Amino acid sequence: MTEVHRTLTVMEGREENSIMVEDLASAARQRGWGFCQLSSINSDLIARYDFDSVPLDFVIFRELSNNNYHEVERVMYWLKANHKICINCDIAGRRISTSDKHFQQGLFLLDPFLKQYALPTFEAKHYNNVLSYIDGDRVHYPILLKERNGTAGENIILINNQSDLEKVQDFSYSLIEQYIRPECDFRVFVIGGVATTIIRKTGDVNNYDDFESWSGGRQKNIEQDSTLRDRLSEIATRAAAVSKLEYAGIDILKEADSDNLYLLETNIAAGWQNLSKVIPPVEIPLQIIDWLEEISIGRSLSIETAVTRYLSSHIQFLPSRIQSSIDQIKQGDLKAIEPYYKIFDNYPQEYLYDAGHIFKQLSDAYLDVANHPENASNYHHLIDQIESLPFSWAGNFIGPEVGTFHDGAILSAIYLFLLHKIREI
Repeated sequence: MTEVHRTLTVMEGREENSIMVEDLASAARQRGWGFCQLSSINSDLIARYDFDSVPLDFVIFRELSNNNYHEVERVMYWLKANHKICINCDIAGRRISTSDKHFQQGLFLLDPFLKQYALPTFEAKHYNNVLSYIDGDRVHYPILLKERNGTAGENIILINNQSDLEKVQDFSYSLIEQYIRPECDFRVFVIGGVATTIIRKTGDVNNYDDFESWSGGRQKNIEQDSTLRDRLSEIATRAAAVSKLEYAGIDILKEADSDNLYLLETNIAAGWQNLSKVIPPVEIPLQIIDWLEEISIGRSLSIETAVTRYLSSHIQFLPSRIQSSIDQIKQGDLKAIEPYYKIFDNYPQEYLYDAGHIFKQLSDAYLDVANHPENASNYHHLIDQIESLPFSWAGNFIGPEVGTFHDGAILSAIYLFLLHKIREI
């Protein structure tokens, strides 16, 4: 019998997600881990931070029941303060905004890259409020009226004209969204800063008003087009990054009769229960455990070893252009970093912090050393500075807010190039 050294703890209290909890338990047992489900934590224990009886060393947070948002926040803070390995502990907007589609679209609009994929979305307070957005040409018919926290395509109303709008009785806690006729939806699973699985979903092509069929997908298969996969991967990983989600299901819509893509939403508790004909039930859970294990192992390794290990084990998730750039950086090609030199210039500071500053220093050092290898010794201090920083929460580089593996891989390659050049002197 395999000795159990670790326990996967799943914070999930909703009965409708019990199948996914069972899949996580099965994956844990398959890896020789113990398993614990927390559907709630006693309020008195939360108040006293008395968690000694609860295994909280490896946690994936989805949702607790019977606890209000303030108590959930308290648990999240305790996990961070005690340096537990926890997925989705530091979510943008905190717990109360996790599933708010209006808040999510706001995050996308803040990002210089993602704003081109954001959907025009506005609060729907009352009839005249919605009409003002139409008269102001911010949206145009047809539009959708949906719940801000809605799921699975439920309770969505298609409004084709003013007559349809006049029939709406209740606008409470709703939003309006520009309707885009779909060719298909994509569910992109992002784990540890990389897009691991991309599913194409197609609904009832004879009834585009059947939003539940389009959300769930009557036909589902793995997306095979490598060019499209690269594009979806970059969109999804950045959406997860701005949302500060280490595990997420990113939903992206492809418009019919065009190449346009639109970000629909991010899902902190993204499910795989209706994908069993496409992927094995434990595929996503095993990837989650792999990520928890990756974080744990990385903490025990030197910075150089951890970065090298992560880059080599995840490089297959990168677009071919970035893989080629990494190979060129290893050879000291001066043109290799040109496409990336200004990638952080316009990024919002709320999820970058020191990433842009690090990249600028690394890029300048790379250009200098690629031209003049003898100057490598001038950058000992830069290597020391970088290695003094904590790892990115997305696991891809040093600096806590780097965000996506696409950018982190380039940073990692430059860091390793400089380190090796310094040792050659």
